[in-house]
Amino acid sequence: MTDWMFVQRALTVFAIGVLALLLWKLSNLLLLIFASALCAIALRAMMKPLTGATGMPEPVAIAVALSLIVFFLTGIVFQFGGRLAEQTEYLLDAAPAALRTLTQDLNLEALSQSVGGSALGEFASQAVALGSSVLSALASSVLIIVGGIYLAAAPDTYRRGFVALVPKHWQSVMSSTLEDCGFALSQWLRAQLIAMCLIGVMTGVGMWLVGVPSPLALGLIAGAFEFIPYIGPIIGAIPALLLASAVSWDVTVAALIVAVIIQQFENNIIMPLLVGRVVELPAAVGLFATVAMGIVFGPLGLLLGYPLSIVGDVAVRRLYVRETLGKSVDIPAERERRQSSD
Repeated sequence: MTDWMFVQRALTVFAIGVLALLLWKLSNLLLLIFASALCAIALRAMMKPLTGATGMPEPVAIAVALSLIVFFLTGIVFQFGGRLAEQTEYLLDAAPAALRTLTQDLNLEALSQSVGGSALGEFASQAVALGSSVLSALASSVLIIVGGIYLAAAPDTYRRGFVALVPKHWQSVMSSTLEDCGFALSQWLRAQLIAMCLIGVMTGVGMWLVGVPSPLALGLIAGAFEFIPYIGPIIGAIPALLLASAVSWDVTVAALIVAVIIQQFENNIIMPLLVGRVVELPAAVGLFATVAMGIVFGPLGLLLGYPLSIVGDVAVRRLYVRETLGKSVDIPAERERRQSSD
């Protein structure tokens, strides 16, 4: 090896290291960009029926879709806002006291100390810290929504720019991979929206029937956390169980039974029927990928862990197994997209 070749390789390794460090520093921004892409996919899913039925231009259809979302949310606030605010205030006041009482009754201090030094404990501390960053969360939400609008208005521009960054002989494959990822994510988002509504209603009604306070707020929380597969329903059930423990142990057991029934209904009926054909991600892979993203990147990583796993699954099947190894592999999103176009 000549001196010049050694210098070239050393500079290459240094550049790779600098790039990796830069990506790590910008990891939160990259997650926000991915969240904006999810927002754009959802907006375009709402836009397509409007353009197909009326023939209106896409920018106008996006504006109409946003107006419908704002109108729907405003109607919910006017209809349930006062009652929801009262129940949420009661929940915020009662849940911490119920947690302290439950911790004392079950002597959980030693358990919390033992978990505190583990990776799971670190993830839990990061999740709790999210509640103290309301302003940052609002700013991130605004950035995601605005970025999603821009991406939804001109998706081809950004897709072509991204594909142009890869070598020419990979551009066709990369473009198809992006299409498969977008289709899989759109189907998953549709299924998650339906599941969130169903789980929210079932949780609110179920907790009301067994006598848990603030069922409307609990249903809203359960529906929101349903966006995070596997872990979200467990986290969403915790406030209900805390409030139930403040009432009586009989109500706590009844609330636990309701939560388990809803979880089984979601796992065995809702999600397999809605998204099982398009996203064939093994349950253990999705679970551990979501937890790993939460541990590494905090609450935002937990929130986006499963859709990132979907993208990773499609990319590995197509780019590595099919293109690199030359093996035949079935890609559910590719199959469903082909069937829907026929």
